Order: sequence, then C-alpha cells, then structure tokens
Amino acid sequence: MRIAYLINDMYGIGGTVRTVANQAAALSARHDVEIVSVFRHRADPVLPVPAQVSLRPLVDIRQHDERSTGVDGRPLYEGSERAGLPPLLFPPEDGRGSTHSRLTDDRLEEYLATTDADVIVGTRPGLNVVIARAAPSRVIKIGQEHLTYEQHSEELIRVMAAEYPNLDAFVTVTEADARTYAARMPLPGVRLLSIPNSVPAPPFTVNGHDTRTIVSAGRLAPSKRHDLLVQAFSMVSEEFPDWTLRIYGRGSRRGALGRLVGSLGLQDRVWLMGPHPRVEEAWAQGSFAAVTSSEEPFGMTIVEAMRSGLPVVSTNCPHGPASIIRDREDGLLVPNRSAPGIAEGLAQLMGDDEMRQRMSSAALSGSERFDPVNVVRLHEELFFDLAGAGTPSSPVAAVPAPRPELPAACRVEVGPDGVTVLSFGPAEWRSGAVAGRLPNRLVLTKKGRRVELLPEADGRFLVDASRTGDDTEGPGGEPPKGLVTGTWQVFRVDDGVEAAVRDVEIHQHGFPLAPERTGELSIVIPARSAKGRLVLHVRRSAHHAEISHVEVADGLITVQGRVLGRHLPDARARLVVRLRTSQQTKREFPSAVAAGGEFTSVIDPELVVRGREGDSEKWEMRVVLSDGTEYTVGRHLSGVVGYKKIIEYAPQKVRPEHGLGTRVRPYYTVNDRLGLLTAPLAPSLPVDRVRVRPMGCHGDQLYIEVALGAPVPVDTSFALEVVRGTGAGQRFPLEVIPAQPGGEAGRVVGILPLLDHDDYRGLSALRASWQLRLKAGPAGALAKLGAKAVPDRTARRWSHGAYVRSATVSPLGSGDLRVTVADVHLVEAINRRIH
Repeated sequence: MRIAYLINDMYGIGGTVRTVANQAAALSARHDVEIVSVFRHRADPVLPVPAQVSLRPLVDIRQHDERSTGVDGRPLYEGSERAGLPPLLFPPEDGRGSTHSRLTDDRLEEYLATTDADVIVGTRPGLNVVIARAAPSRVIKIGQEHLTYEQHSEELIRVMAAEYPNLDAFVTVTEADARTYAARMPLPGVRLLSIPNSVPAPPFTVNGHDTRTIVSAGRLAPSKRHDLLVQAFSMVSEEFPDWTLRIYGRGSRRGALGRLVGSLGLQDRVWLMGPHPRVEEAWAQGSFAAVTSSEEPFGMTIVEAMRSGLPVVSTNCPHGPASIIRDREDGLLVPNRSAPGIAEGLAQLMGDDEMRQRMSSAALSGSERFDPVNVVRLHEELFFDLAGAGTPSSPVAAVPAPRPELPAACRVEVGPDGVTVLSFGPAEWRSGAVAGRLPNRLVLTKKGRRVELLPEADGRFLVDASRTGDDTEGPGGEPPKGLVTGTWQVFRVDDGVEAAVRDVEIHQHGFPLAPERTGELSIVIPARSAKGRLVLHVRRSAHHAEISHVEVADGLITVQGRVLGRHLPDARARLVVRLRTSQQTKREFPSAVAAGGEFTSVIDPELVVRGREGDSEKWEMRVVLSDGTEYTVGRHLSGVVGYKKIIEYAPQKVRPEHGLGTRVRPYYTVNDRLGLLTAPLAPSLPVDRVRVRPMGCHGDQLYIEVALGAPVPVDTSFALEVVRGTGAGQRFPLEVIPAQPGGEAGRVVGILPLLDHDDYRGLSALRASWQLRLKAGPAGALAKLGAKAVPDRTARRWSHGAYVRSATVSPLGSGDLRVTVADVHLVEAINRRIH
C-alpha cells in the first residue's frame, strides 16, 4: 500500500515526531511510505528519516523577511502574500492555528488533490480536520490522537465533533482515551480504536553498572512537573547522599527549574543537562528513570526508558503510565501531583538494589510489546480492513530502524578505566566509499596539536590519555605533549584523505568513576559537536582533587572534595586561589586533607577581592599540600562535560565602606575546573518604571526613560546594552537627570538609535524586537541592573501615511527588557477592535 503521514513539522523534535518516524520506518518494510511535513524550518530533520521513507515539505520557513508581515503578524514565508492571511481550511482553533495561513491551505489542498496515496494519516487535530474536509473519497482517511480529549479546548472539540465523522478511522494511543472519546464524542460510522506508539529497541541497554543516577527526560514544560520531581528529590537527598538526578530537555521552565534547584541548594545533586540528541545514550547512564507529568497522553519516555532496561517511577496520571507500567513489576506508579508520593517512590528504588535489578529485567522483557514489529501489525490490520483487503499473512521479519545511524558507522565505548574505544564496523547499507571501512589511522587535533593513532590488532582504536604523553610542561617550559586537557576533534584517514567522524553511537557504561578508587585523573569523554561530529574531551592531571560539593551561604564559599590517590593526612594543606592573569597574586585558605583524601575549605570572598574591589577577574583554584605538590580542582569523574552550563552557583556580595562592591561567584571553566569569577556589584537601585516612546519626524528614534526608586549614587554611570536583536553587543549611554525637590528619586534618560540600521530603511511597515540590558556602576565597570518588576508600557505616535508606530517595553524573567517596535495600519487596527 501507499501510505502518507501528514505532520505539522517533521524537522523538529518531540513525541509525535518520534512516533511518526517509528511508524513510517516499520511500515516501510513492505509498503511505500511518505511523510508530508507542512513546515520545514531547517535543512535536515533533527531525527533523520530513513532512506526508504520519502519526506516532502510543503512550506519552507527557513528564509523570510521578518520585517514583512500579514494579519496578526504572520510572516510572509516564501515571499507569498498568501502567507500573511489567516487559514480557512486549517482550523484556527488548533493550537498551531496561528502558524498556518492561506499559503499552507493552498499547499495542503494541492497535495491532497494530487496524491496517489491509498491511506493518509493525520497526526494532530488540525490536520485531521484538513483531511476530513479536503481529502478525496478514494483515499482512506485516518486521524491520530497524540494528546488526550481533556487537553483540547472546547472550541476545538466542537470543530472535531463536526468534522471527524468524515474520517474512516480515529486512533488514540490508550484504551482509556478511546473510551473517553466513545462516551463524549460519538462518531457514527468511524472506526474508533487504540494502538500504542511503537519504540524500537535501543542499540544498547544498561549493563548493571550501578551509577546511583536518576534520569528524567522530556520537554521542560508545565505539564511535565519537573518541579515536583526536584522537590521530591530534595526530600530524600540527605538520606541518599551519593545519588544524583539528571534532567534532560529544553523548554520554557528551564529558568524556573534552575532557580528552584538553587533555592534548595541542590546544584551539585540536580543537573539540568539540556537536550540530548540520542536520549537512549542518556538512559543507559542511569539506574532508574523518573516521569512526573500531571497528564501524559501515552508516555514515550516511559517506554524508551524501559526498552533501555530502566525501571520507571511515574505519576499515575491520565492516561498513559498505567497502560505501560506494571506497578511493582517493572516500575512504580505514585500519586499524581504529589511531591511526597514521588519522594516515597524514589526512595524505594534508591534504597533497594535487588528491586532495581529485578525491575530492570522485567522492564526489558515487558516493553517488547511496544516493539515496531508487534505494533506495525495493528496498523496494517486497520489499513487493510478499511480497504476491504486481507492483511498479508507473512510476519514482518525485520523492521528498519527509524534512524539511519543504527548501526552506527562508529561505535564509541568508555569503560570504568576512562579509556575510550572506537570501533568501525561494517555498514554496507550506507552510501559512500568511506562508510563501513576501517580507517588507516585516526588523527586527533586541538589548536595546532596533532596526535595520530593506529588501529590495534583487532581493528579497534584505543584512546588512552595516560599512554599518549604528559600533561605537564617539559624542561625549560616546553609545552606538554600528547593528549592534554581540552576538546579534541577526531578525523579518520582513508588513503590519505582526512574526514570528520560522524554517525557515532556513544556508550559511557563505565561512569561515574568513584573518587575513592581513582588514583590519577586520566579520562576521555566522547561527545558530539554542535555539527554532529565526534569530539573527545580529555581530562588529565597527575595530581587532581575531585569536587563533591560547593556551598555558597552566610557570606562564605565552602568547597568539599577528595584528593585522588592520597592516603596520608596533611593538616597543613591549603586551598590556593590564584589570579589567572597574575600568578603572583594569590589568596590561601586552610584545607586540611584527611587520611582518605577528603578535604573541606572555606573561602572568604572579602579576602579574595581585598584591594581589587570592583574589578572583573577570573581566579583559578589549587589544593597545595605541605610538600608543595599542587592538585588541580574540578569535577570530572561523573563522565559529564560542560558544567559551565549545567551548574550555576549563587554569588556572594562584598560591600566595602566606600564604593559599589564586588560579586564573587564559583564557576566551572570550559574544561570543568572550579574557579571564581569576580565582577563589579551593580548599585542596589530599584527600577520603578521604564518607558520607551518613538520620537522624531517619523518616529525613527526611540527615547527611553528609566525611573528609579532611590537616589543615584555619586559617580554612577548607566547604559543600555543590546543582548539580542539587530545591533547585538552595542551599548548606548544614558544620562542621569538630577532629582528635583519633591520629584522622583532618580531618573536616567537616553536616545536609542536602534532604528538607524539599514535593515529598517525603506520599509512600508516595521516590526522589530530587541532584548536590552540595563547596566549601572562606575565608568568602565558596569554591572547588570535588574528590571524584572516594571510594568508593561506602550507608547504610540504617527509614523507615516496610515501607520501608527508603537513602542512596547516589557520585563523578562532574567531582569532584562524586551522592546518591540511595530507599525500598525490604523484602518486594520480599528476593524479588529470592532470585530
């Protein structure tokens, strides 16, 4: 059969995208399958589509003139005026209605009228409605539900109830949701059934290595309730001090979660990892998974974790978890929206090794029912039954993986000794002369350095930092040789031609390493670059102290850790904080080392900045023993890189008798070493009000006025810095207006030449936005002045012709300001208000 899936944007990432990729790959084993993506926002999909499945985008939104918009600010994609008009075919009641237009209507109608597909499957309510309204009668029309009935608005449900009777079948992902639709939205003549999502087996599963790590993955959205997970972990964290929680994903709640982690003092225990391109690699590093959604239509992450061999602690929310998890067999169902209930579930699995191992085996076996081989038969039975034909009797013996990377051209494994092994196996099914061949050699490069590796007798390449030179300076200050600490690019050499290594599969089954059993820091941590290339993060030091905890409280910074390979106490050891630009400038703090290597050091920020108040500087740390041996200080043995983005410690403020003072904050360098950042402290001035208004003959200048809630300190300067938008990085000075008797406490004003840029000349209608940062302090050392409590304000004035120019300023959660300038056609604005 010819089968087409209609999806809003196959080039993004999410549960629906993964589901469509899995279904299409499974069906393509013996059917002609096409994925039709309404939008295309990048060159290639984040989740590559299998070669045997065709991908057809309808509207390319990668390039458009942001200054030209239509009704309600719709961008004119592909330069079409039709893109600026609201849709008529696609229902605006759908949550994606604002992104659709008359142009998407045109392309959808054209596709449906000309397709030779036997079956068309919609993947969201709006597209299901489009199929019901416009697909020809010769086509089997199937709508899929990837949310639940309760997650739709009443307005959208009315549209669905009116149009869905024109479908041939409607498929939910759980029996519970199918029952809800049957009771609340009867669809006479429409086949209503549930088919679970399929999840292919991952390339590897957990191998029993007890990582003491809880893994959670998914969008950082309100419904996922990661806040409850963090709160629950905080309730049991002291009882289980060697456990950590890693949360993977991106989303609108990232900032709020970070603040919650900081308020609970869990920066060293709860890590917001960001998105992972291959989440199965993250699952394999955990001991069990946690899912705390308040509502879950199916629960793809639950199945993915179980297929990787992880038991799952999940809230028993509607509708998916209870249809997947067999309570107390392969996971635990805990009360919905209950932090104490989640905490109890976490504690059960954290405290019972035998239960975790038993549930891990049960999760692997029980989740096989979601394998594409098993699920694809249900789809086939539906398609052939609706077509009036018999389902093929032969089973699907081999279902293609939904990603062409599997099996990977390069498999990377890291063992418990920190040694990385690269294997290049056969991959004849991939195109290209290099694919599937064993390279002649590998070349590792880093800023002019070059290390060549030859294959071992078995064809594998071993990257062992301890065998490739020294990380210390040679005699006479010669630079170190071999794999020094840093990020190394990996190239394969075939017949003299070097090429970056891509298509990798990374298995870090040896992490985290135990500090008490590690004598010397010498590890290699594989990762992918932003462009998908293999990179190796080398962490080396003959003498190293591994950080376990950093606390910022009561005006002090406490650092705890363990000196690796040290088994003798040293009461006279000290922590040396040294200025990076001047090695002679240093501060020392007592840091006695116990017999097991443990140490605790208390840093007084006031002593660090004494005599250097108001300067922006970076300081490095070393533990120095009484015999003069220096140990680097950092966090490496967990197998994670990039703590600079994962962990953010609160600053301590040092306020001298005179002057503005200094912020002192612990931070991790690009190589995950611990250091201190000092920066001038912004004056403690409340920002009461901010106003931006157009000025000039045609409103081609912006006048800004900032009202302060306290008098301006002497010798304080102000400026506005463009953080995002045209002219990012520019800084514009503001003028202090002296306070008048009986008037406002303080006021600063200025003119922002943001509209002078060439991008805005000659436009009939303007719409632009900037993120601005208010800065204050002594001249030459300005620091951020937060303004997140100011109210929104809009000022308008005539611009040209029938256009009125508005300037709106609103606060952001970070304390920055968003300024939006837009030209509004007066007649259109009046019509919208009337209607």
